[in-house]
Amino acid sequence: MTVLHEPAPPTLAEGAQGPCLRSFVEAVFDHLPRADQRRWAELHVRALLRTPGKKSLRRLAESVSDSPTASQALHQFVNASPWDWTAARRNLLRRVVPTGEAVTAWTLAPAFIPKRGEYSAGVHRRFDPILGRLSNCQLGLVVLATGEHGPLPVDWSLYIPRTWTRARRSKVRVPDEVRGPLWSQAADLLRRTASLSPGRGAPVTADLSWLPDREAFLAHLTRSELPFVVEVPGTMRVVHAPSPSAGSPPLTVRELLTEQGNVTAEERQRVLTLPVSPSGPPSGRVRLRLLVQHRRDDSAQYWLTNLVDRPLPDLGALMRQPSLAAGVVNTLHEDFGLRDFEGRSFPGWHHHTTLVSVAFAYSRLHGRPT
Repeated sequence: MTVLHEPAPPTLAEGAQGPCLRSFVEAVFDHLPRADQRRWAELHVRALLRTPGKKSLRRLAESVSDSPTASQALHQFVNASPWDWTAARRNLLRRVVPTGEAVTAWTLAPAFIPKRGEYSAGVHRRFDPILGRLSNCQLGLVVLATGEHGPLPVDWSLYIPRTWTRARRSKVRVPDEVRGPLWSQAADLLRRTASLSPGRGAPVTADLSWLPDREAFLAHLTRSELPFVVEVPGTMRVVHAPSPSAGSPPLTVRELLTEQGNVTAEERQRVLTLPVSPSGPPSGRVRLRLLVQHRRDDSAQYWLTNLVDRPLPDLGALMRQPSLAAGVVNTLHEDFGLRDFEGRSFPGWHHHTTLVSVAFAYSRLHGRPT
């Protein structure tokens, strides 16, 4: 493989360098073999933090350098330089959750990224719940680690539809191991993220209402024995299980609540709980809790959890994580250029999301540099 070398990055005056930012980025990218790569990483993160509006490579370059070749150098660093994004994310996790602290939740969230054309890695037609319509887009999956500083994005996956042919995958450098249905690629992401932080058995949280194969994903969670609290739509099918021997038929969550009778005014002020099991073969069922939170407009939110003995206040903190994660993803779009990636390749997309994550994490821990 021919390795293209970026031109030497510009040198900033000490007052503008931000030694705190430099040390943060150097800790995340200390695995990069060349000093110029590490410097371009710092400049790219700094540019994401200080450039208003659209984060095109040209505008990013102009915010940190007067060199006419800076834009091309940033393009080279993101799209062609063969650096390991997994190692960078492992270092980022160690930076935002140091040894001795605990991750209190891993939250899985989607990131719908509108795209024109059909050549960017993973692009396909999908219903975008944010836009409320079918959209030509990439579907990113992100895992956020919640600790002292709230949910921070630490790992990503780019969904590659099964309709993508070998030729299309090869053209944008999608690895052979990235395949399978959406729920499986989401499960692989969670498994990989957990491996970045061994020994931390924090609960998994997610809003599964957008996930078309959510039943398969829930079955995976129950088989994996990971602790979880996941929001589900009212159409999710469960089995009422007041006792281990109960043989009730599967019902949707809404049907089950209707079967239980009217909800009293007092019950509307607290979280209702019911013992249930996932729909599926009786031999594979486990005991879960169905949590129901009624809103003032008579609508409701529903969660399933295998933390059957956890106090409700603890569960409430976990139930809030998906909405917090959705807010973070929106901030990544609006303020950190998540949707502004200009390349088409699979590695380039992962480089871009890694740099966006580093910039966001730095802003949460230290604020934006001047």
